[in-house]
Amino acid sequence: MALQMGKKKTAVTGERWAKFDEDTKVLLAGIDNPEYQVALERMRRRIQRNDARFEEGQVGVVAGEKTEHQNHSMLLSHFIVKDWEGVLDAEGNPVKYSPAVAAELLENNIEFFIFVLREGAAAANDAAEERAESVGKPSPASNGSKSGAGKVKSAARSTRA
Repeated sequence: MALQMGKKKTAVTGERWAKFDEDTKVLLAGIDNPEYQVALERMRRRIQRNDARFEEGQVGVVAGEKTEHQNHSMLLSHFIVKDWEGVLDAEGNPVKYSPAVAAELLENNIEFFIFVLREGAAAANDAAEERAESVGKPSPASNGSKSGAGKVKSAARSTRA
């Protein structure tokens, strides 16, 4: 059998509804979301570049620079918070989910910010456990070993020295 290239399987990130309070639930992706991870790394590099502009003991701000909390709020709102039910505006009217509104809420409500990080981490952990369980199960078309590989029938076929 020839070596054949297959399609790369994308990483499965768990999404789940998490209850923020009695009236509010939020659909969250796991923090293992590859897009979130790439954006987080990019944010950190940008902060390091901005910091490198200043000498030891020098204090300053680059024009237009946002705080780390503002940046992280934007990342969470775009890649981790996916939807919600029960979020209300200042007048008590329901607020439809959008990344911009979620970023504002995350930036202004530290309790919600921490909730999203904690529950996003839990969603990632749950998804990783599910993957580990499914990988550890023997395949029905195998000899029952964890790898699923059958035994070589003839030593002459082996390519090992």
